[in-house]
Amino acid sequence: MTNKDDTQQTETDFIPIPPDFPVNWEKPDDKYLFWQPEFYFPTPVKPLDVYLAKMIFRGLDKAFKAYYFPAETDIRYINTCVYYSFDYDPEETDAKIRRSMEKLNPAMAEMAELWRGEWLPEIRTHLAYWDACDLSALSAQALSEHLDETDRRASRCWDIHFLLYLPMVMAPNPFEEMHHDLFRDEEASDPYELLSGFRSINIESSRALWDLSRRALASTEVRKVLADNDVADVVGILDGSAEGQSFLVELRSYLQEYGKRGEHLTLALPAWIENPALVIRNLQDYVTQPDGYLDAELEKTKTRGERGLAEIRDRLRDYPKQVAEQFESLLKLAKEAFVLREEHGHWIDFQVTYYMRRVVLEAGRRLTAAGTVDSRDDVFYLTFDELREAVGILPETADYSQRMNERRSIEKRFAEYKPPMMLGAMPSGAFPDDPLSTALFKIEGSELPVPEVSDGLGGHPASSGTVRGTAKVVRSLSEAGKLEPGDIMVAEATGPTWTPFFVTIAGLVTDTGGVLSHSAIVAREYGIPCVVGTGTATSDIRDGQRIEIDGNKGIVRILE
Repeated sequence: MTNKDDTQQTETDFIPIPPDFPVNWEKPDDKYLFWQPEFYFPTPVKPLDVYLAKMIFRGLDKAFKAYYFPAETDIRYINTCVYYSFDYDPEETDAKIRRSMEKLNPAMAEMAELWRGEWLPEIRTHLAYWDACDLSALSAQALSEHLDETDRRASRCWDIHFLLYLPMVMAPNPFEEMHHDLFRDEEASDPYELLSGFRSINIESSRALWDLSRRALASTEVRKVLADNDVADVVGILDGSAEGQSFLVELRSYLQEYGKRGEHLTLALPAWIENPALVIRNLQDYVTQPDGYLDAELEKTKTRGERGLAEIRDRLRDYPKQVAEQFESLLKLAKEAFVLREEHGHWIDFQVTYYMRRVVLEAGRRLTAAGTVDSRDDVFYLTFDELREAVGILPETADYSQRMNERRSIEKRFAEYKPPMMLGAMPSGAFPDDPLSTALFKIEGSELPVPEVSDGLGGHPASSGTVRGTAKVVRSLSEAGKLEPGDIMVAEATGPTWTPFFVTIAGLVTDTGGVLSHSAIVAREYGIPCVVGTGTATSDIRDGQRIEIDGNKGIVRILE
């Protein structure tokens, strides 16, 4: 976070650039800003995904303006990494924040009604537009027009995303603050434990997959195929028998409902519905669990939350009636925010991105046929402007080979490189402590203190409880096959598509994130101890080490 008008830094303010990570600033003033990796985008990021990142950050900036929030963002594509800056205007900040809160506070009260009454219906019309289009039947000109229309519609969806997102991320704050004011003896994560047990679309996805695993168990043949074969072979083998085909119908129905999502927010990687390997892997895990296991675990979380609320309400009897009423009102708002967070991600982050990817892949198929690129997926090495240009001149071709080869070379060079966590100049002045910035910090985990630990790592307490187990470092879902029941997963971060693995693990540790990160929220739903935002867990912890995590204090101890 930087005041972009403050360009008076001395040389000592600039963050040293690693010699093997050369940076050529896009604009001269970029070096005066504070840049961080955008963790929603994996490394390396292909050029076409930069277009998606820019669309997302444009939506965020529009929401800042709509709510009069005195900040703006920017992104840069550096050595295959997406970096972002968050520039905060320090001029007359108090007055500007008051004006912004006058917009955001009523927006929190209205967000659920707006989402379900206006925004979600609009999102559905855009999804229906894409779903109804037979891409293969479009002429070259019609495909070019459809690409532009997709750009327009997707941009609108991301505008809606952040109009909801800003009041939504703020909504748990007043509840947490009131809880800590009333009950100062409680643990840091206790207010959020009271919000667990809500019905979310990601929990529904896991439950539907669990139900599918019970149907697999009911078939001796399907159960044997899942138990005896590699993930990649399961669908083909099931397709060879009537009983297997019957199960595949149910699997494809599941994928149609929940499979328009992938591991990351990306155009370049397939969704579950395209490649169901991750779903098959989870089914293989689930069939080893006894009947009722998932329901029992979720019921424990729900019961724990209800018991905690009952205790809190009993304590509130000693307070004036208005205090108890305000507590209940803020509790309801915070719960609404958690539900909306999962819903908007399902409909916008994943489904909109999936349909954008379908259009891009059709463009790739056409460009391959025309000889513009060698294979369909080569289009991800084009920028969006280049893709638009190439589609616009079909059936003519253009030569992008040199640019694409250079980009592949850069990707190969930095494929295994861990990018610097900071670039540019250290922020000048104090970090803002307004309600919105505080809420955003609680998602990212940045700028919040963590405990020092001599025999392990400190992080943010995210989900209560203490557990010991075998650590498994999972940097991507392609490595999730190593997880066994009772393991502690160590990851850079988790997203909604990681949710099914929470059934298997006993605990979670992450490099990034705060108490409102996805990792923290889902860990609380599954009732597993969790510590987030350790910074270096995936580097400092090795597969097979015994570790202990204390989700109350935010501590990870390496036992061996």
